[in-house]
Amino acid sequence: MTIHISDQAEEFRIEIPGRFCDSAVSEAASAWHAALSDNTPRRISVDITQMTGYDRAGYLLLREICSHGTHIVAGTPESLRFLSQISSSKPMLASVFEDTPKSKRKQVFSLHPRATASGE
Repeated sequence: MTIHISDQAEEFRIEIPGRFCDSAVSEAASAWHAALSDNTPRRISVDITQMTGYDRAGYLLLREICSHGTHIVAGTPESLRFLSQISSSKPMLASVFEDTPKSKRKQVFSLHPRATASGE
């Protein structure tokens, strides 16, 4: 899966089609950080309308992007659900990440200091 980048005068936009994982996460992170450091007075947006899911790394990057205040575009019921998940004040339980081994699930809670692998 490849992300789509639109670099215009008024807006820098990253579109995420399909499942947000693997190299797409690294590519999006690099593009987003480059846009932030550009110091051009324009809107930075991440469009998750066509996103179908994400892995742990994708989830954590989207939470960081959202908490930074970057504009998130969500135009379908599924993308609105993803937006709700990434913008929630409580991180998702690690068990939702089927590709995360049980021994590493506790790492997902690095955003919430009181959370544990059991979700307590």
